[in-house]
Amino acid sequence: MQGFIVLNPDELGQDPAVGMDLALALGVGHLEIRTAYGSNALVLDDDRLREIRRLADDRGLRVAALASPLWKWCRTEATPGKVDSFGFPTQVPVPERERWVDRALAVAAILGTGRVRVFSHLTVGEHTETFLDDPLLPYALKAAERAGVQLLLENEPVCTLSQPAPLLEVLREHTGLGLWLDLGNLYEVGHGTAEAVEALAPYAEYVHIKDYVPREDRMKQFVPAGSGDVPFAELLPVLHRIRPGLPYALETHVRDRPGDALTRGAAFLRGTVPGGLT
Repeated sequence: MQGFIVLNPDELGQDPAVGMDLALALGVGHLEIRTAYGSNALVLDDDRLREIRRLADDRGLRVAALASPLWKWCRTEATPGKVDSFGFPTQVPVPERERWVDRALAVAAILGTGRVRVFSHLTVGEHTETFLDDPLLPYALKAAERAGVQLLLENEPVCTLSQPAPLLEVLREHTGLGLWLDLGNLYEVGHGTAEAVEALAPYAEYVHIKDYVPREDRMKQFVPAGSGDVPFAELLPVLHRIRPGLPYALETHVRDRPGDALTRGAAFLRGTVPGGLT
């Protein structure tokens, strides 16, 4: 079974047509939608969302996933650190959260995708919430099932679940939840190993690909996939062996010449995942 590459148009800016045209040029047929027109997809109005869908349909492209910010939040009494939430608030009152779940499912329906990303609450000291027993999660999973959508949990270092063991606990407890596996994040938290990927792979439904090298200030310098420190040559064959046919989304975060980074990343993935990718 052959997997496929996914491109996020906002890597090239807020006009989604630009990224879609690059996808066509690279022979990539699937998109991930996160932001467009200066807004997070969840706060775009329906007309704008239908425009994104029309632009994709006109080019023969399909939306593979909605990269929503659900659960990348904390309560209003907590103070989050610097977090990239892509235009969505990080402090969300508990009574408003169910509405955002409903909105994400409505956005997914307009875009025509059955995959929606979620996170696991921001880590904010004594105010940190737990994801495993969050009463919103069963509601969201049931609503997603009715909508024909699967919620996929990303292993995000600034959130509560980024290590393999707690991720596996949640995925085993909530069987309707899948894994949005970010291999760069896994490497960042010290688990970029074949053993960790082998344990998590049975739950993986979607893969994020980004690469980086450390800077002297201990920050990350993002680089095209395959040219940094993340050991993709070791990890990707393990993942493919256990879960062939996955979507591989290029999330480069490269700001300088992002089109070149996406082009190089697509070529790297096609040459590294066994059997290649479409």
